[in-house]
Amino acid sequence: MISYKTRINRVLDYMEKNLGSDLSLDKLAGIACFSPYHFHRIFYSQTGERPIELLQRLRLEKAATLLAVRPDRKIIDIAMDCGFSNAASFSRAFRQKFGETPTRWRSANVINSNLSTHSSNIGKEIKPWTPYIEYRQGVQLWRMRNENRERKVEVKEIGSRKLAYIRYTGPYKGDGNLFQRLWTELYTCAGARDVVEEDSEYLAIYHDNPDLTDDGKLRVTLGISTGSDFEGDEVLGVLPFEGGKTAMAHFRLNSREYQEAWDWVYCQWLPISGYVPDDRPAYELFPKDDEKGEDGRYAVIICVPVRAAS
Repeated sequence: MISYKTRINRVLDYMEKNLGSDLSLDKLAGIACFSPYHFHRIFYSQTGERPIELLQRLRLEKAATLLAVRPDRKIIDIAMDCGFSNAASFSRAFRQKFGETPTRWRSANVINSNLSTHSSNIGKEIKPWTPYIEYRQGVQLWRMRNENRERKVEVKEIGSRKLAYIRYTGPYKGDGNLFQRLWTELYTCAGARDVVEEDSEYLAIYHDNPDLTDDGKLRVTLGISTGSDFEGDEVLGVLPFEGGKTAMAHFRLNSREYQEAWDWVYCQWLPISGYVPDDRPAYELFPKDDEKGEDGRYAVIICVPVRAAS
């Protein structure tokens, strides 16, 4: 039996992938297999937001993120891709949510490589990272060096896969105990359903921009890739996860260092890479055989779906 939570998660996933489409209440109710009358109430009970309100929030937050990471794109094109029919309605809704116009927002928040020469909180200049690039069997390999530090970023094609997953909504930043509990829950549920395989991958998918979304509405999906015929039940959902060209930045991190690592990918590497993020969600990939180091750090690969900058 598919739980209400899993049905609503399917609706949220569909919303995310189709923000530019006309998503009627009847359409969303059909995805959840509820009547429109009951869907509206069940959706609110599961998310704390009405369907149209949540859809509008996702569209505006996606547009705000694109304005920052895609300075090459026209504002009207971003608005249309996020489901707004014209510039006036987009600007009005954007200003109501963020308190300023899309143009002003972009000017204040656009990501660029100048961040690499800003001063740190203790007044020391941060030296830029020097890239060394090579190609190995269809993989573009970046070695980024800064004094005695080196970081590696691979850009390669990743295949699509099916994930067995659980999803959490709420505050999560820096909360190592929360993620330990969630991973334990996922391992337990997946193991009991025989969906874990020798080559399974372990992913954490972040659906929202933590700089824009209220902490209580942040969503993270923890998933295990599987080739089994498991179709989901009241505890464990199933999610098709699209592949494509992906930048994979390798780190060893403790729970307090994740934000800094994500910032490095977006503010140090991405602006000089010749790539821009595409519309697929970014995620973290955890090597399954890795063990906690003596310094308390684990291996983490931050994965950002990309395409060539135009």
